[in-house]
Amino acid sequence: MYTFPELLKQIRIEGNLTQEELARALNVSTVLISMIETKQKEVSKNFLEKLANSLEVRPSSIAPFVFMEKNHMQELSNIERKLVAVGEKLQLYLIKTKSKKLKRHA
Repeated sequence: MYTFPELLKQIRIEGNLTQEELARALNVSTVLISMIETKQKEVSKNFLEKLANSLEVRPSSIAPFVFMEKNHMQELSNIERKLVAVGEKLQLYLIKTKSKKLKRHA
């Protein structure tokens, strides 16, 4: 499963966008995109809403991944692991299908 910074980068790459183009599509600064992708800045609710609107999904589709940390995966219960598996499928959907929608906003 991707962390949010990794997910954002994969969505950008699959959408064939530079950081600058993604920033333009979301009406944010290129510096903000860079800082989120490199884990220098936490994602805000406003940013999450902008990304979700551009992808044409609900923010709750993305929100579960905001706080996901790979180093805590072994601590998950069985039900949490099942939810992570569903989340991984959702991430792939966001990356492979919805990322194409960003290009038209750039």
